[in-house]
Amino acid sequence: MAAVLAFGDSLTWGRAPEAALRHDRAHRWPDAMAEGLPGVEVISEGLRGRLTAFDQTAAPADANGARALPILLHSHAPLDLVMVMLGSNDIYFGMDAYRAADGLQRIVEIIRGHAWRMDAPQAPDIMLIAPPPMVAGPDPIIDADTIARSIELVANIHAKANDMGCHFFDAGQVSKASPVDGIHLDPYNTRAIGLALQAPVAAILERRARLA
Repeated sequence: MAAVLAFGDSLTWGRAPEAALRHDRAHRWPDAMAEGLPGVEVISEGLRGRLTAFDQTAAPADANGARALPILLHSHAPLDLVMVMLGSNDIYFGMDAYRAADGLQRIVEIIRGHAWRMDAPQAPDIMLIAPPPMVAGPDPIIDADTIARSIELVANIHAKANDMGCHFFDAGQVSKASPVDGIHLDPYNTRAIGLALQAPVAAILERRARLA
C-alpha cells in the first residue's frame, strides 16, 4: 500500500475561520484527497501554528517544522510521497517570503537526507504546496504588507520547488482564504484543495509504482 504524509499547519489540521474549531474529516483536504485514492494511506500531520524551520516560542507545542519532521518521517516510514503545505505562519509572524521558502528548502533537505534504516528504502517524492494567500479581515496583523508577502510566497515556493526538483501545487488556484479571519479556509475551500490534488497525486504514485 502506498503511503502519503501531509505535513502542514492549521490549514492541514482543518482550522475553521470563524472559531477555534476543527472542520469535520470530510472537509479537511488530506481526507478529501484520500477519497479519490483507493488503497492509499494518507497520513495527516497538521499542527496549528507550525512554521517551516523557525521557532515560535509562545506556541503551546513545538512549532518548528524542521525539528518535528524527522520523528514523523521515522514514525510513518516507508513513505511514497511527502506533501508540505507550510509558510503561512512564517509570513504571519513577520518573515519575508524568501525566508519562508528557505525554511521549505530545509524541510526538503531533511526529507532527502533522512536515515531511514530500512532495507532498500526509496526516498519519497516531495510536493511543495503554496497555501492560499491571506485576505483582508478583522485581524490587524493581516495588513496590506502581510497580504503582499503571502502573495509573494506563492512564487517563492514555486521557484524553490523548481530549483530542488520537487512537485508543486498552487492551492490558491482552487481555494481562497476566508475574510472571516483572513487566513483560514471555510469547509468548502479546504475540501476543494483535496479534490484538486487527487489526480496529480495519483499520477505521482502510479509513476513510482512503474519504476519500483
